[in-house]
Amino acid sequence: MADGINRTLGFVIVSNDNAGLRSDRWSGETYIERLDIKGAKTDRLNTFFKDHDRSVDSACGRVHDIRTERGELKANVTIGSDADSILNKYREGILTDVSIGYAIHAFEIEERDGEPDIVTVTEFSIFELSCVGIGFDRSAKIEREIEEITPEQLRVLNEQLDRIEKILKK
Repeated sequence: MADGINRTLGFVIVSNDNAGLRSDRWSGETYIERLDIKGAKTDRLNTFFKDHDRSVDSACGRVHDIRTERGELKANVTIGSDADSILNKYREGILTDVSIGYAIHAFEIEERDGEPDIVTVTEFSIFELSCVGIGFDRSAKIEREIEEITPEQLRVLNEQLDRIEKILKK
């Protein structure tokens, strides 16, 4: 990078343990919502925002290299040059969490007597990734600072991880 500082961080954006209690705003009933990452569409996920405020002024990074690894949806975020305070807060451990904004397209309901129903979202579009103080998905967090590697090196590494995952599933 021109300034010599690596500004790219890796995040889990949807963990494999993302279920949590939600409340229906119209009925007041509670249910457990779980996202099936196999149904995630990320073609509109490009920008990292502050606090779910999707404005031009709150845009603070570029989302890229979105991928599935070990049952989790992950992405790299390159923090913009005008967002040093956010970059530093993640590096210093002051901030750890991220949160997604998404639209639900399909879901399945498992009704349970005496317990909250389980709603599995089977198809959804992620349109936003935001830095937040505390996210709904407790494991959607910063993973590491990314060493700068070429897109080709990343492609080869992802292919190797996919092969390893297939071997482990046997």
